[in-house]
Amino acid sequence: MALGEDDILSVPFKYFVFCIGGLPSSALLICVLLSLFLHFDQSTSTHCEVANWLPSISAAVSTYTPEKYIWRILIGLHIGPRLVVAVAFRNFLLSSPLRPYTGSKQFRFLCNLACCLNLLENFFLLALTSISSSEDHGKIYIKQRVATEKRNLPALHAKCFGGFAISSIIYMILSTWLFSESGRRRATNMGERSYEYKILGASIFVVCFFLGGYLYWRHNTYCEPGIYTLFALVEYSAVLSNIFFHCTLYYDFHGKNIALTSSFGSSHYNLLPTQIEKDT
Repeated sequence: MALGEDDILSVPFKYFVFCIGGLPSSALLICVLLSLFLHFDQSTSTHCEVANWLPSISAAVSTYTPEKYIWRILIGLHIGPRLVVAVAFRNFLLSSPLRPYTGSKQFRFLCNLACCLNLLENFFLLALTSISSSEDHGKIYIKQRVATEKRNLPALHAKCFGGFAISSIIYMILSTWLFSESGRRRATNMGERSYEYKILGASIFVVCFFLGGYLYWRHNTYCEPGIYTLFALVEYSAVLSNIFFHCTLYYDFHGKNIALTSSFGSSHYNLLPTQIEKDT
């Protein structure tokens, strides 16, 4: 790869997208399969003791070995690129030559807000990865605190999940609107495609979030066979739709690089062209 005069390292943006999409989706697939083959009875059992054929994400990725270590390693590896692209996407919106100048302060504020929500989503995901809903961290405390830790950790895990879901939904909706408002949607044919995929990914995630809540409530209330399996499928769909949404960056930065330059603390990426291009 040819580097500029001041470039130390130049990485095609598509590799960042492969990381933020491939690592978590691979982690989910591997952990679910290992749970089914190695810990089927334990991972699919619930307090209702009814027929269930799939583990929930929590059971598949944070309870048994080696699944929990695979999940933590792969999710941890993909967080770094996620933080980089969160800032890059914010700059990408602000630098759009098609962005109207009216209300520029409000637009900049909303772009900064979206970036913060994206960063929060990543930190909540990292917290969810580190704090299991069932793992007994109370062992590192004195015996008198074990019972308290067992009660507090699931509550903390649930709060992190709520934070992740809320920040994800708000970010998806806000960033999709900003993408259209900035003019990036109509800058290229790929911009229009990215916008459509963003709407699709966000819509599936929102539907899965509410449908999953309903199925979880129904399972705990009526203890019907197979309902928890449907809940698990909806969980998988929510995770994959979230990954799909973030992978639309492939179209936003298609053919572009992130470069580290020799200037102290500086880096850059090339912007998308503003002319309309024909798909090939």
